[in-house]
Amino acid sequence: MRKIFKRMFGSQSTTPTIELEEIEIDATEFNVTTYTPNTDTTIVYLPAIDFHSERFGRRPQRLLKALAEVGYNVIYINSSDEFYQVDALEYPYPELANFVVARVGQNVRTLFRGDRVIYWVNDSRLASSVETAYPDLVVFDSLTDPDQYEKHKHKMEAVADVVFITPERIYEHGKYCSHVHLVTADEFEIKERAEQVAQIIDALPNRTAPLM
Repeated sequence: MRKIFKRMFGSQSTTPTIELEEIEIDATEFNVTTYTPNTDTTIVYLPAIDFHSERFGRRPQRLLKALAEVGYNVIYINSSDEFYQVDALEYPYPELANFVVARVGQNVRTLFRGDRVIYWVNDSRLASSVETAYPDLVVFDSLTDPDQYEKHKHKMEAVADVVFITPERIYEHGKYCSHVHLVTADEFEIKERAEQVAQIIDALPNRTAPLM
């Protein structure tokens, strides 16, 4: 038995010491860097998809959670179409104090942080309301739901400063418009997509304030 082990692993007493050459590794080569938002920003998700809903593969919920992990302050205003939220405010992720789910109808302005407010829209029916609310930036995350979100889609695209579309959308419209970006939200790549979104919105200037 001892001879068999010697053949497999060798003998400690006879094994010469081998000096390994030290190799320097460039971490950026493996894309392990994390993008940090340039602006202290609050993203307000306007009510459309209930936070607990499974519709659209939970794309809005997962993408906004990832943006909170990147560093944004996220206020998810919940819809009451499917479920009723009992508490005025919910913090579903204990490790993310900057992600709050607010019951629709609550005044969330006291939760704003930083000097920039972004409205994140799924429901294209809010186009007129968003246009007159004058946030610093409007993001339209275009989803596929003919019953609710199709009728005013093109108006919402015109109102928005940037439009994110799913793969199903790219063949339907707008792929040649500079403010339209294909952003998938598959779970295995969600961190990369959040950093992609962060760099896009950080590079955009604030909307022009109305002349009053």
